[in-house]
Amino acid sequence: MAEKKIRINWKQEGVGKTFLESCIHEIALHGREGSSLKAISWKRVAEKLKIEHDFIVDQKQMKNRYDYLKSKFAAWSKLKNKTGNVYNPQTNTFNLTEEEWQLESKSNKFVEKLRRGPLDYPDLCIQLFEGSTSNGFDSWGPSSTIPHPSVEMIDQIAPLDIDGTQMEHGASEESSDRSKHKRKSSTEGVSYESSGRSKKGKQTFNAHLMEVGEDIRKVANMLLEKHNQSNDIHACMEKMETLGWEESDAKYQTAIFLFGESADLRKVWLELKPHTCEMWVKNAGTKYGLF
Repeated sequence: MAEKKIRINWKQEGVGKTFLESCIHEIALHGREGSSLKAISWKRVAEKLKIEHDFIVDQKQMKNRYDYLKSKFAAWSKLKNKTGNVYNPQTNTFNLTEEEWQLESKSNKFVEKLRRGPLDYPDLCIQLFEGSTSNGFDSWGPSSTIPHPSVEMIDQIAPLDIDGTQMEHGASEESSDRSKHKRKSSTEGVSYESSGRSKKGKQTFNAHLMEVGEDIRKVANMLLEKHNQSNDIHACMEKMETLGWEESDAKYQTAIFLFGESADLRKVWLELKPHTCEMWVKNAGTKYGLF
């Protein structure tokens, strides 16, 4: 008979903070595997917990804790961004009525967990989870409801001739002629069908055009958003200037590198408090031997 595992206590003093800091450190060094950590990183996090707190835990238990905190953070982030100043940053609590709590809990079960107890170490959770489920090019998550703007999808969309949408300048005349001939042949074929089938075929074709047009709109919006995100690097530089770091400072050099890595990292930087920025940069800088 398999030995029953002892239930672990994540509320043990210092364990939660060490767990989050270790995960942040490992992601800075080795990156993510999917939406979580790599196997080697989980092993090192476990070693850190054992050495510092005599806290013994396996990878499955750590992964479950990681997923739990990520879901709780998502609920926390959604409530925090609600209008009406419902969040109190001093107490890390939400000012909601009983009716509002019940309404929010129906859409997300982790809201009830926030009601029972606040999200521990929100600054660290922002570093670890912020942007990990975003829908941008830099961090495409499996929860996204918008198709990934892959080269294959764009290639399939581009040749279609839709009103108000021009073909790429580089498209060959031969390809255009084939498309026109194909549409002409298709139209002639439809004229010989009964009026009922012709109407149905036209409706199906129009629906297809509308669907493709919607895909093009989504891709265009994502490209525009990607372009706009590039402007936030100026905001990142302005924030770093307030910290007083010299250009020769390893922290300055590491931060510049991180700004160029992805929009998600820039977004995290802009969300962090000044004292947390330095710790975040130092964790990442160890990867390059700068600290």
